Amino acid sequence: MIRFLDWYISTYKGLSRDTWFLSFVALINRSGTVVFLFLSIYMVEKLGFTMGQAAIVLSLSGVGSFIGSFIGGILTDRFGYYRVMFYSLILTGLMFFILLKVTTFIPFCIVLTLSGIIGETFRPASGTSLSVYANKENQTRALSLYRLAINLGFVVGSASAGLIAGRIGYDWLFIIDGVTCILSAFFFIATLKDKESILDEEKKENEGTIALSPYKDTWYLLYLFSLSFCGIAFMQIFESFPLFCTSILGYGEEAYGAFMSYNGLLICMIEMPLIYLIVQYKKETPSIIWGVVFFGLSYPLFNLLGGSWIVILIFMTVFVLAEILNFPLTYKVPLNRSHPKTRGQYMGLFSMMYSLVAIISPFGLKFAETYGFDSLWYLCGVLCAISTVGLILLRKGLNKHVET
Repeated sequence: MIRFLDWYISTYKGLSRDTWFLSFVALINRSGTVVFLFLSIYMVEKLGFTMGQAAIVLSLSGVGSFIGSFIGGILTDRFGYYRVMFYSLILTGLMFFILLKVTTFIPFCIVLTLSGIIGETFRPASGTSLSVYANKENQTRALSLYRLAINLGFVVGSASAGLIAGRIGYDWLFIIDGVTCILSAFFFIATLKDKESILDEEKKENEGTIALSPYKDTWYLLYLFSLSFCGIAFMQIFESFPLFCTSILGYGEEAYGAFMSYNGLLICMIEMPLIYLIVQYKKETPSIIWGVVFFGLSYPLFNLLGGSWIVILIFMTVFVLAEILNFPLTYKVPLNRSHPKTRGQYMGLFSMMYSLVAIISPFGLKFAETYGFDSLWYLCGVLCAISTVGLILLRKGLNKHVET
């Protein structure tokens, strides 16, 4: 047991100080920005919006994220990741305070869309920052630690947000979210230095090479296209699964929250050791593909085994395994494939793909309403099968860009 604990602890060793601080910024930020989990309830029950109006607002938020990813990639390449991250956090915090005061439909649509644009500029910049803050040999584990911090923030934030909303009111959710964004911005500049000079040196070293635009990179576009099918299936955990739990299986909101907390806690417990083993044995490419396969296998479990709480825990375990095998490594591809001059745009296009998925994936609910949840879960399996075939065909490029 002691030897296992020593080995477990060792999977966290060797990561740079900057990686830890950057991950802590993500933890603070994610702990606060969970108001979106309760946004639909807030709009319908507190502001008096219709369900249709709430759906429009949420879709516009996705559109804002899509635009923000595009702009964030360009701004990162032009002005540097450091300034983009800082101002994105500050301005996002201010947007939460504005949202607190907006109570009518059209203004709420406008402010939330702007909030999505501003907030999403952070993602391409933060992805680019990992290329300078993380040691090259530990890049995959650094990505995992960053993701672990986000998930831990999600667990902490979800639990506290439910209590805050229920006991002292939704207003405090917006206030706390705004404060945590601004605090994370100042923690960022207090603990991390601007290392844009490292990227500048990389640019000089690669001066003679062509900086290919991600929008003209056929392999990369096919890679994102393949991942998008799996992304649509993945997003059902946030959009269709909650209603499946409450409306079909008869569980309450508290039970759903507990299932999602199990998801986050399991990631926090096993992601770093598992990624450590994958990197050690150079199994990055098979890991990405198997992750998609496990996503495809997870949802149909409900059709095959029923909907007891034990089945839900099995589903969540398979789903978490899929997340761990797939996400940290798919994120590494744009970092390794991009030229230093276009790294922000590569990360921006990667984020744009998931923003586009977030716009499309809510139609899963409409599909379930028309054909039933059983059909939706099988459809998720089919989407992941398409994604798997695409990634297998792109395997040679994956080998090049994740096993480095």
